[in-house]
Amino acid sequence: MSNKRNTILQYPRIDRGSLTMTCLPAVSPILQYPRIGRGVLADNKWQESLSVKTVAQLEELLQSPQYAAVQRLDYETKAERKAAATVERVTGFGTNMANAFEVLSEQLQTIPTQEQFNDYCLQLAEQFWAESSPEGTSWNHSIEKAVTNRNYRCWIAQINELHCSLLIQELFPYWTVVNSNDIDLLMGVDLIVETEQKRLYLHIFKDSKYSFLAFRKKEQRGGRKDCNGIFHKYARDFTGDKALMYSARNVDTESTKFVNGIPLFKGEWLENQLLTFDYFEQFGEPLKSGDKLQYLDNFLAELDSVEKEETV
Repeated sequence: MSNKRNTILQYPRIDRGSLTMTCLPAVSPILQYPRIGRGVLADNKWQESLSVKTVAQLEELLQSPQYAAVQRLDYETKAERKAAATVERVTGFGTNMANAFEVLSEQLQTIPTQEQFNDYCLQLAEQFWAESSPEGTSWNHSIEKAVTNRNYRCWIAQINELHCSLLIQELFPYWTVVNSNDIDLLMGVDLIVETEQKRLYLHIFKDSKYSFLAFRKKEQRGGRKDCNGIFHKYARDFTGDKALMYSARNVDTESTKFVNGIPLFKGEWLENQLLTFDYFEQFGEPLKSGDKLQYLDNFLAELDSVEKEETV
């Protein structure tokens, strides 16, 4: 057992062996918000449809040669670097891109490889670009290269998020782990974890200066267009949220192991992090507190009301 784990376990309530495990309510508190619950149940249905259902199964799949992580493409000219900057300023590529990983995995009936994911997303991105022409630019080779790098990065994030979700469920079978498109795209949160006593909002990203700056900027973004194309601003609030950062280098660290070049959290490190978050009051919120969830549910209700008005 590591020295860090011994230090953490000086707090008696953090020792899992000393916890009195009690099952969560049959209906998780988060599912009491009907519009949020709708998205959560859809995400649960997707996870249940996956051929991989455990951490071991996912890691075994990722060890296959076709799943080896692909290196990012280098930008060799000024035009390519300018195109990359343009692509990074585009905060979204349409609703179809938001579901790309889930939709493609259902079509393939397995987790897509990085190249399969990129090929699929390039088609969506090119269609989006043709319809919206971000910053007055046209689709070209430089834009395609930048979008490819973005797709590669997104695939790593999706794999890491799925692996983290499965790992938390195995480490803490009495906790609830949820996600949905609304939680991700509106709240800006990757996973919500409900322990016996609190709700944790988790953000998962690479441990790098660029990723951290992008995370800070993410709090200032958020919103969605209604059926009339009118944008509704969503006020994100990361107060009490916690970040889980995987290593940016292709070498094992305290937090990260690499499977076929793909960074994944180590179980003991993740367990210690979550037990620490669960112990200290400044992290997360009590289960009875639902300000963030109520705001999201109200926001979704407002969008629903606009759609109903259009169908009347």
